[in-house]
Amino acid sequence: MWNANAYRVRISQVHPGVEPTILKWFGFFFLSGVWSMPILKTVLAIAVLPAVAAGYVTVMGTTGACSTCASIVSMVTCSSCSDPGTTGDTTTTAMTAVTDEASDSPIVAQGMFTVPLIDLQGNQTTLAAYAGRPMLVEVWATWCGPCRKVRSILKENEAELSKIATVVGVSVDQGGAAMVTRYLEKSPSPGILEFMVTPEFRAAIAPIDTQSTIPKLLYVRPDGQVSNLSYGANSPKFMMALLKNLAKTSPSSNPNPAG
Repeated sequence: MWNANAYRVRISQVHPGVEPTILKWFGFFFLSGVWSMPILKTVLAIAVLPAVAAGYVTVMGTTGACSTCASIVSMVTCSSCSDPGTTGDTTTTAMTAVTDEASDSPIVAQGMFTVPLIDLQGNQTTLAAYAGRPMLVEVWATWCGPCRKVRSILKENEAELSKIATVVGVSVDQGGAAMVTRYLEKSPSPGILEFMVTPEFRAAIAPIDTQSTIPKLLYVRPDGQVSNLSYGANSPKFMMALLKNLAKTSPSSNPNPAG
């Protein structure tokens, strides 16, 4: 058995400035045999496990190797996520005539209803077919923790939201439609129209988009103009109240957006 007292005396001779008490405990735990006790090893192993787990999640999440880890990291480190593809070219949106089935009168699709988007099959399209009623657009990504929180709120309230508005998801995932499709296969979002972001979409919201973060929620009037842009999660009560107010406004049939 190692003599802890002899070891302490020896160390004190080499390092006279070291606190004797520290040396005493060091010698006791590591040199007197307590370190070999199974219970001490077990306690230390349990204490180390959280640090190892946290390190694994951090490495896998920040490198993108694990989408779940990335979600955990983003939820812990921020209330919103950076949008990696923010760009800034401006664009002029077109106008498309859509027939109002209730009145048989043409509704002019303007603003956000005419902005090109890419569906999950890779086809370019617009939301012109949904002109004439409010629209709620979620700008999100599969790896973004705060986005998943917003998405869960939308899913839980989709039935009520869809009664007064068209609910749309626009993904900024750099992995493309295939990544979004795989995510939605595991976590379906029925009732939400899914698309991929385009440069034209980014340019259309650029004048009011002051933060290059996600999630964003765009509240679009029946005439295609963005009424409100929110960052982060909104309460269901807030969403419903704002969309109901937008539903009271009538879409314009005038092809001139200025009136």
